[in-house]
Formats: sequence, C-alpha cells, structure tokens
Amino acid sequence: MEISENNFITLVRKFAGKSNSIVRGIGDDGAVADLSAGQYVFVQDAMAEHVHFEFSFMDPYFVGKKALYSNISDVLAMGAQPVYYLVTAGIPAKLSSRDMVKIYRGMNRAAREFGVALLGGDTVATARDFFIDISVVGKLASDKYFGRDKARSGDLIAVTGKLGEAALGLKVLKEGAAKKGMKGCIDRFLSPRPPYELWKELVKNDITDVMMDISDGLIMDLSRMMNESKKQASVHLEKVPMPGALRKSGLEDLAFAGGEDYQLLFTFPPDKLPGVEGMIQRGGKITIIGTVSSGRGVRVFRNGLEIKTPKQGYDHFGSEI
Repeated sequence: MEISENNFITLVRKFAGKSNSIVRGIGDDGAVADLSAGQYVFVQDAMAEHVHFEFSFMDPYFVGKKALYSNISDVLAMGAQPVYYLVTAGIPAKLSSRDMVKIYRGMNRAAREFGVALLGGDTVATARDFFIDISVVGKLASDKYFGRDKARSGDLIAVTGKLGEAALGLKVLKEGAAKKGMKGCIDRFLSPRPPYELWKELVKNDITDVMMDISDGLIMDLSRMMNESKKQASVHLEKVPMPGALRKSGLEDLAFAGGEDYQLLFTFPPDKLPGVEGMIQRGGKITIIGTVSSGRGVRVFRNGLEIKTPKQGYDHFGSEI
C-alpha cells in the first residue's frame, strides 16, 4: 500500500460506528464498550508468515504463544483483564495437523497464564503462507480505561523492562549469529510475555490511566500516544533501559525502533511518583525516561542536548521508518 499505517488508520476512522455505548473507538490498542454488565475492551491482532516470523527459526508452538501474548498485551494496555479469545487461522497445505496442534498448544499455554478462555473461531485454507488472527475480549479492571489519549502536561513517562531485547533476538536468529549470552533476547522475541505482575501493581496503586504496549518501537509508539493526547514528549536516550549488548555493539537504535518487546509504556502525574518509586524499590523493572508537555510530537535528548530523532520504528505498510 502506498501510504503509512498511521495515515491508513486516519482514513478508516471516518467509517467508525457511532453509539452511546462506545467509550473509546478507533485510535488505541483496543476499543472500549459500555455494556449492561460493565465496560469491556475488544482487541484484534494478526501475525503473518514472512512478515512477523519464519518457521525456519520459530517453532509453531511459539507462533501460537506469541500471537496470543500480543493480543493480551493490548488488552492490558487498555486497563482490562483478558477474559475470552477467538482465533482465525489461515492454513496452507505445507502445515501438518501436528504443526497446528503445536500452535494451539502455544496459545493454550499463554491463555492459562492469564486465565483466558478460547471460545472458538474459524479456519480457512490459504494458497501458500500461514496467518493467525486473534480477537480478545477483556473486562476493565477499574472504573476507567487506560488510553493513549489521556497524557497530560507535567506527566512523567515510564517503561517496563528492557527495550530492544526482542529486536536483538530476532537479529541473532535471522543471521544465525552466535547465541552465547543471547538467550534472554531470543526468548523475548519468541515468547514476549507481557509484564502482568507489574501491570497488576500499577492498577492496584492507581498509578496511571495512560498506557500502551510497545509493539512497533518506543519512538513510534510514543509518537502515537502524543498524537492522540495532543501533547509533546521529551525523552532522554541515556535513560532508556536496554540490554548491555546493544550499547556495546552500537545497536542502540534497536531499543528505540525495534519493537515486539511488548513492554508497557505509560505516563503518570508527579504525585504518583512515590508509588512508582516504591514499586521500583520492591524490584519492579520500571524506568522513568522523560516528561510530557504542551506541544506536539517527540523531542529526543542525549545528555541534555537535543538530537535528531532516531529511527522511529515499524510501520506495517512502510517497513521501518
């Protein structure tokens, strides 16, 4: 397609349904609907062979597991507990029933970790490549959804975990490079479990209602958050958490643009800082990397000096930008 993913979403937005029950529609990690039984989040995400993975270096078990993890991550980012999921699989003749059982076993493992139940779905034959498309329903964990449209001037910006692990793991797998010392990064690419325990702490302590997962790269996803919130972010690159191997090898761009870490990106007001610091002191892997102010876009600093924005991240219709 000749336009970027962001521009395509803008075009599609005009077709969105209008209803008093729709709390949050197109523009976030998921949609929120106010139903008689409460507010629910609906997300849908797909993975396609040769775009998101290769069977040559990714066992079918991990394809299924990662596919569901990525959807669960979106639900958590909206402030909801995942409840149900449905699966559509496009299956080429080259895949055996054994391969498909592995894919469903991978999904089942992820589902059991988060208490999510499979409701059903669909299967279709494809001419050549495999794809998997998953829909997940979640129930809001509090009385408000978490959205990328709620960042406020004065907020602090934070991320969980380390960024760039999955991108480095993918690089090692694709290039067949030495895997010594790379197990954590390879595992992050193959099996990117969302930081569920940290998420529950953030919800419990009412730290934030501004969140998204990092799937397409820090700069890209933060830009989307600022666009939805109509605010500006200032990020300090030296504070961005990443594997030591990235800094040593000059591959820092992977931490800013690599994506697929499925860590959490969130903002919170300064009066919530003691709560966040308490989580960090208890071992929570949270790093504060910047601030939100009036304006637009993302400004990037290194040791106090503003620099050109690094490579932003993955765009589904334009590769990396």
